[in-house]
Amino acid sequence: MIFLYPLVLTLIIELAAAYMLGVRSRRSFLIIFLANCFTNPLLTIAISFLPAEALMRKLIIYGIFEPVVILSEFLIYRYDLEEDIKPFRLSLILNLASVLGGLLWLSIF
Repeated sequence: MIFLYPLVLTLIIELAAAYMLGVRSRRSFLIIFLANCFTNPLLTIAISFLPAEALMRKLIIYGIFEPVVILSEFLIYRYDLEEDIKPFRLSLILNLASVLGGLLWLSIF
């Protein structure tokens, strides 16, 4: 259940951001949805194994884990999206929106 909360928040943010970027195909939304259902739980599990030291934790998350997620989702989007948006740009923007949206959400609640 602990993995469901970050996944749901990520899906809401990234699907909304994809719509704002011009994604309209149901197939493209499904691919974005499924890519996040794959990468987000893996990221959450990996983060749960990190040491509790704040500086080291943030450095690993934002310096290593997030770039791996961006690259992974780019590779998925590269083959399957039906949109004219460049797959790497889409992956980068959606993940940036997700990280910033998550940080904002945590600062409010």
